Amino acid sequence: MTYKKQILAVAIAMAASTSLMAQEANQQAEEKKAEESSDFSIEEVYVEGVKSAELNARQAERNKDVFSSVITQDDSGNFADQNVAESLQRLPGITLQSSEGEGKFINLRGLGPGFVSVQMNGSEMANSGGGAADSESRGFSLDALPADVLQSIEVLKSLTPDMDLNSIGGSVNVTTISALDRGEDTIKLRAQGAFQEQSGESSPKLTLQGTNIFADETIGFSYSLSYENRVTEGYESRAHDASLPRFITLDGADSPMLIPFELQNRQENAERERIAGIFDLEYRPNDNSNYYARFSNTVFTDEDTALREYYRWGQASDSEVVYLDPANNVFGTGGMDLQQQFFIQESESDTKVFSLGGENLFGNNWALDYEISHSNATQDSPDGRRVQFRARKLSALGATGEDYLNGQIVHPDQLSDLAGGAEVPDVGGFGPSGYQYGETVQPYMLYDNLFMEESFREDTIDQAMANLRKDFDLGPVNYIKTGFRIKNRERNRDKNRVSIVPNDKRVAGCAGDEVCLENAGARLGDFETFMPDNPLFDHAFITAAEAERLIAATRQIADSYDPEQRELESTRNDYEITEDTAAAYIMGEFQVTETGALIAGVRYEKTDFNSTGYLSIRNDREESADQLESFDIAVPLDDTANAYDGFFPSLHYRDELREDLLLRASIWTSFTRPSFDEARAYAQVRDRVIFCNYDTAANLGDDNCSDRPADLQGDIADADFTDAYKSQNMTMSADNVLEIGNPKLDAMTATNFDVSLGWYASENLFIQGAAFYKQIDDFIVEVAGANLNLSDLPYTLPVDQVTMFNIPSDLQLSNAQTYLNGDRAEVYGLEVTYNQYFVEGLLANFFIQSNFTLLHSEADVGDSVRAESIRMPEQADVTVNTTLGWENNDFSVRFITNYRSEILKRIGSCTADDIAADAALGYSQNCAAWSDVYQDAGITYDIKATYNVNDNVKLYLDAVNITDQSNIQYFEGNEYSNGHMMFLSETYGPTYQLGVNVQF
Repeated sequence: MTYKKQILAVAIAMAASTSLMAQEANQQAEEKKAEESSDFSIEEVYVEGVKSAELNARQAERNKDVFSSVITQDDSGNFADQNVAESLQRLPGITLQSSEGEGKFINLRGLGPGFVSVQMNGSEMANSGGGAADSESRGFSLDALPADVLQSIEVLKSLTPDMDLNSIGGSVNVTTISALDRGEDTIKLRAQGAFQEQSGESSPKLTLQGTNIFADETIGFSYSLSYENRVTEGYESRAHDASLPRFITLDGADSPMLIPFELQNRQENAERERIAGIFDLEYRPNDNSNYYARFSNTVFTDEDTALREYYRWGQASDSEVVYLDPANNVFGTGGMDLQQQFFIQESESDTKVFSLGGENLFGNNWALDYEISHSNATQDSPDGRRVQFRARKLSALGATGEDYLNGQIVHPDQLSDLAGGAEVPDVGGFGPSGYQYGETVQPYMLYDNLFMEESFREDTIDQAMANLRKDFDLGPVNYIKTGFRIKNRERNRDKNRVSIVPNDKRVAGCAGDEVCLENAGARLGDFETFMPDNPLFDHAFITAAEAERLIAATRQIADSYDPEQRELESTRNDYEITEDTAAAYIMGEFQVTETGALIAGVRYEKTDFNSTGYLSIRNDREESADQLESFDIAVPLDDTANAYDGFFPSLHYRDELREDLLLRASIWTSFTRPSFDEARAYAQVRDRVIFCNYDTAANLGDDNCSDRPADLQGDIADADFTDAYKSQNMTMSADNVLEIGNPKLDAMTATNFDVSLGWYASENLFIQGAAFYKQIDDFIVEVAGANLNLSDLPYTLPVDQVTMFNIPSDLQLSNAQTYLNGDRAEVYGLEVTYNQYFVEGLLANFFIQSNFTLLHSEADVGDSVRAESIRMPEQADVTVNTTLGWENNDFSVRFITNYRSEILKRIGSCTADDIAADAALGYSQNCAAWSDVYQDAGITYDIKATYNVNDNVKLYLDAVNITDQSNIQYFEGNEYSNGHMMFLSETYGPTYQLGVNVQF
């Protein structure tokens, strides 16, 4: 029986038993239900003022059996945050990950978004996002959830066996509004305008929320509707994602210098529209029965325009680097390329969640709750398009430091003077028909790339669950609970991309169309240009209208190219994933002292995983100019299924030591499945494949490796340099960058310990401390620059099906990028919360809300990756949140700060063999520990003020990121880079928001 049939059978069985259960209900069960409702039910929805919102959240946290942090509905608005991720960053133990200037993911207790599950009303939601455009993280994109359409946001930091344990970090549960819990007809309207200083644009937002009750308060209907149109402009500079900086040594120098491969200056202009609707229909015919149907739909559209200017120093060979100034981190090269790109893309993400369920009390203190749910998320980008202009064979300077990476085209004579009169090679790009030195507009930049892409990603989750609970009135056992959850997940992605040089393909592609033929060989001077108001750019760009005209004129070349969709970018990210999971648990609560209770139980989880994918290789250097068929290679992968299971026990103790003192302690186990990026099947050669010809008859000497087959012909006659010769003598080089997914990864497992003590001194003072420890086994790590033999992979690459050249099945790669299970990681942490409201004296009406988190971690990722232990990626050692404010009945103002220490984002490979090899060499050519990427520490400042016009109308004004905090990431670097080297710098500037809340 398939999982979907199982879900249907469970639903039928539950429906058939409903009337019987209602008949058996009794008054004793009703009392137990009242007790359970206090577990997490916030009936005070319309809080007024910061203090009331805090008290609501604090009571909800206190009622939980496990340690948690809660934000009530109005508290989300109080912090002026646009979505759930930005609201959560104010809580202890949480750091925010942003994308394009907006909060998107959270890290919880030192662990990244892939370690944090996200549910709506207790059920996992499908997720078509995942971070960057090509990322396949399990992390849920929280920017899809407007904070002000929800009733509450709950962060569970320890988990009991009846919860989804695929959450080593913890779990976020967002709850929707219940009309019957609210108990009255209500309506609330919120209108807001936001202004982003960097874009100079305003963005409107409207939210409507209401509840209605009918039929003698047995039927309730609630709704939340939200609309937002948000315009942003972001500036970004970054190094190349995959190609690391390289060591260069000039003649006569004592030591090398590290110089970057590439500088990318970018401007992202985005217009994002969010439309969200959440609907909840409930039916409570009596005190022993409750049924519900819930539906939510969020549609997120993104119209994105990107300008990009690249300084490609990596196009220059080592011998074309003629100037190094290590003291000032400046270098100069000939043979470099200058590229400009104008990228246009429209995308739409659509997430739907539908659930049916209920709860029945019956018999002698028995309770059954159940639910079936269906969640579907799609992300559709039907027509991504880009034009590119390039100038080749130029000379340029570059400079790098911790927070900057700069490039500048210089005249060859100037670079020669700096280099002490040395000749600057390969600079033929200057001249009357080439680069115009000192000019903003470069009319002779060649239209050398047309990029077309359509992409579709879909994620679907079907699940069914049931929980059966028996309560006891006497004895040490308070209750026994058991249940199950079965889940089927199907995820797929299909992306088709064409990237061509129009002028090379114009004869066959244009098919005689004169407009197409003329534009395929165009230069930038043939079009209108403009200079963006962005200090990062040195040169003018083609206008949006002209870019669209050029794309329309030459689109038919791309449309007729690669009809079999073998292009590397059309295959490397395509996959279909199925993941079937089943879980069952049993647990009980035992009264061990008069005030203390212990919850003990165990959960069993089983996972079956399978992924399709391709071995993909870019091979366009084999193509001829008049050819429209792609020679790229795409071979399906086999043997990519996996299965794993385990038992996960836990103990949770809760003790009301005094009326004002609450102790919690837990030891619990959990796991985290590999992300889709880590576990999906794929193997791809990054960029063009490098070949080597070891045939001595070719007489190539040391220059026997190249990404151009024609360079490897040597003394071989044209008649002999056939496909048969190439397949026998041309071998894939060990220096290729091969990126490999690993579907055989084991899930990470963790043993977690938590203890917390909360002092509820009064309504005006609350102090809480919590300590935690996590031991993670089989920790998964991304490895770049690793030495890896193809024969050691967990599955066999179909290299025998590649016939154009030879790939040895035991090829020893020197620059592999993959994911591996390491040995063990440990995380220690301390969270402290201090909230106080002053009611007397000079400080009357002042308040402080604050928390800080201290973390320490160590991870052993395995000897094949790193000889020494590392800290956990995505972990901030210190986070501090502070709100200082003043309020009375009519007015409040808050000054809000958020500090986060540096975060490790990516690690480089450095084995014991690498260290030994570098000891003989004299510098770290092989050990790439210097290429660890960190996100710099940062602090943001926000201000929020509110004014109550009357009981129903509230005005608010927010100033967000008022100090224009930038996101800076850097390579760790070493003495050869003179310290840190910038990897990325991103800025979006301050935002100001003015709004009104009206409620009835």
